[in-house]
This record gives sequence, structure tokens and C-alpha cells, in this order.
Amino acid sequence: MKPTLILLVLSVAASLVGCTASNAAPTKEPQGGAIYIDSADLLIMESYPVQISLHIVGNLPTPCHEFQFSVSQPDAKNRIYVAAWSESDPTAICAQVLQFFEENVGIPMAGVADGTYSVWLNGELVGEFNYPG
Repeated sequence: MKPTLILLVLSVAASLVGCTASNAAPTKEPQGGAIYIDSADLLIMESYPVQISLHIVGNLPTPCHEFQFSVSQPDAKNRIYVAAWSESDPTAICAQVLQFFEENVGIPMAGVADGTYSVWLNGELVGEFNYPG
């Protein structure tokens, strides 16, 4: 093979591998990105104390993206906000295909009062539950 053809083959092979970081040192912080949510359900475990989690199923923009989340404490109206997003290394070379994910996000309820609580995911109401504190 000619040297230019070998370089072309190696270049194509590297882009088909999926998530591989380039040899250069990262110059940027991880980039936040969207996630595509197919379903979100509240799971209430019959245990003592009662445990609550949010089951989320969807897709990340690429296999290089990682699922990230944050959960707020209940506000004055007993609303719990869950933010979910993805992050990736901006210098990574990645296949441009959706990556399936399925995550359980624990909702911490230690120390909260009895009451009815609502859970919101990225601004959308997922559901409500009664919590015996």
C-alpha cells in the first residue's frame, strides 16, 4: 500500500471506533448537552423508611455523552425538581448515533415532613406521591 492510502485507512478506522479522545490535551471543560427522554416513572419502594426514585429511559446524543443529574430539596409547595442532562469531552471523536440509557435517580427524603410531593423532570411534571416522614 502507498503511505497516503494507509493514512486514509487509519483515519477512517479511528472515526469508526466510537469515543476516542484525540492526542491533544483537552482545552475545554466538558460540554453539557440534551438528553432525549422516552419515559419517566416514579418508583416507590415499600420499605422503611420509604424510598423514592425516578426511573428515566431515553437516549443520549452520542455514545461519548454521559448522563448527569441533580435533585433539589422540596420547596415550599413540596415540589422536587430533577434536572437531567448529558456531558461530553469536546475534544473526543465520537460516532454520531444516539446512545440508549436507563437510569434510576434516587430522591432523598431524609428529614422531610409528611405530605404530598410532586416530582418534576426538566420542567415537566412526572407524578405525585404521599410521603410518611
